[in-house]
Amino acid sequence: MTASNDLYYDRRRGDSYGFPVLAGVKIFGRAAVGVTAAGLAVPAGNVNAVALLGLAKERVDNTNGANGDVYVDVDKGIFNIPLAGATPADVHKPVYATADDTFTLTASTNLQIGTLDAIDAAGAWMKTL
Repeated sequence: MTASNDLYYDRRRGDSYGFPVLAGVKIFGRAAVGVTAAGLAVPAGNVNAVALLGLAKERVDNTNGANGDVYVDVDKGIFNIPLAGATPADVHKPVYATADDTFTLTASTNLQIGTLDAIDAAGAWMKTL
C-alpha cells in the first residue's frame, strides 16, 4: 500500500546510543562494546556478546551492580584504531574485534564491529556498523 498522507517516524541522530550494562562488568572509555542476547552491554570479546555496537564514550563501572544499574553510551562513527597489517587494499573490508581493545581483519569466530574506511598517515580508520 502506498502512503496517502504525510508519515511520521521517531528519529535519532544515529551516532550514540545508551545500553544497560551487565552486572559485574566494567567497560573502559573508547573500548569496543558488545551486547548480549538479553540486550545488556559487555566489553567486546565477552563470551556472551552476540553483536558489537561501537566504542564506549567513557568508562562505566557496574562491577558491584545488578543488570542495568548503569548505562554505557556507545558512539558510532569513524575512529582511528590499532589495526596491524592493514593496507590500502583492505579498505571497505570488515573489521572484527577479538577483545575490547584489539581489532583484526580476520573473521574466524570474531564479531564484526565495522569496516575499514581509510588508511592514511595517521593509521587505520574504521567505520562502525
